[in-house]
Amino acid sequence: MISILSWLLLLSGLILRGDQPLELLPDFGPDGLAGLSREEKELLLTEEIVVPREPTILTDGKTIIAAAVIINQPVETVWKILSQPERQMDYLKEIKKSRLVKEEGEEKWVYFEVDIYGFSIHYTVRHYLYPQLKSLAWELDPEAENDLSYLLGFWRLYPRSEGKTLARYGSQIVPKFKLARAIVQYLYRSRVKSSLLAVKKYLESIPVNELLTCCAW
Repeated sequence: MISILSWLLLLSGLILRGDQPLELLPDFGPDGLAGLSREEKELLLTEEIVVPREPTILTDGKTIIAAAVIINQPVETVWKILSQPERQMDYLKEIKKSRLVKEEGEEKWVYFEVDIYGFSIHYTVRHYLYPQLKSLAWELDPEAENDLSYLLGFWRLYPRSEGKTLARYGSQIVPKFKLARAIVQYLYRSRVKSSLLAVKKYLESIPVNELLTCCAW
């Protein structure tokens, strides 16, 4: 017999379907700051993009670097943009093409053509949206033809005071072509910072009149 609490969670949308990989979403605590050192938290308050040296461990045992950034927009606005992964070409210059292939409920399949590590690669990503958690996760679509051998990632959004948002971001990419591990780590860290800066600038550049339209979607 299902409990009253379970019914309430089900009705609120907080019980997720079994095929949605909630394990891809790390738990950063209620304020989103878990996993950051004192120095990293201080950097974050100065609106620096923080890429911790220590990885976050996911519930399935995988590790991932979980960056943090403060965005000067309300969490609802940030969510409205980031929950449309097919629009990433609007603010990430390395993405040359992006196309929504399929949408089912809170899941989206998006095809990408991207310049990465000096190569042009093609792949399709399955995104899982969690509106109640203001979070999304993604992984490589194994049924598509991909130039990547492995991909997973996430966004987790947390409301901050003064209408700001704390965003935690993580992504793990393994191309099919071979690169030395040290080179991949260096390129990844530099790419994460530049990509998060581009996202932050784009979101913070949205005029007030467009915010009203944005949040009415």
